[in-house]
Amino acid sequence: MAKEGFGIKQIAVTAVTAGLCLPLALFAIILVPIPGLPAASGFWIPAGFYFVMTLWFGVWGALGGHIATTIAMGYFFGYTLHIWVDGGLGDFIAPLVALVIFKALKANPELKTQRDYVVWVVSVMIASLVCGLWVQTVHLLFGVITWPFWWIGVLTYFIGDTMAIVTVGTPLLKALTAYVKQSPMYIWK
Repeated sequence: MAKEGFGIKQIAVTAVTAGLCLPLALFAIILVPIPGLPAASGFWIPAGFYFVMTLWFGVWGALGGHIATTIAMGYFFGYTLHIWVDGGLGDFIAPLVALVIFKALKANPELKTQRDYVVWVVSVMIASLVCGLWVQTVHLLFGVITWPFWWIGVLTYFIGDTMAIVTVGTPLLKALTAYVKQSPMYIWK
């Protein structure tokens, strides 16, 4: 594993991830909104990118996703501080959960084997469920949503994130990991 520190390379990875994911977050909220759930999307497109960036570059990819989500929900859509911090924190935690599972099971980000694909999909599903539970439970506890919307929120989060991450992230991992692993920031060395 490459040594992670803090410097211009880490800032660059975070900024590139955030810059890529911010317009995708805005687009996803507008394209597939979930009525009754603040800042929710039935197909969370940016997650496909920040999950991959997290597999490649560790916490810096997750941080970029967090920043993009927080800005999209807060600044552009005008939701309360609680909603955008909660959603942003969930979107920071989720790719790290997937990364931990992926590393613990020693899967290859190039998705070279059927086992790698299975670990990828299962780690995405677990991470999406964890994130959905986190975000919707905090919303429920703060009175942002009611109990019936909690179930809808968890399910749409799980399904929408999983579909988007697998649909967007899988081809990125398959096509680009061989090139990205040449980067000194790549964490699987």
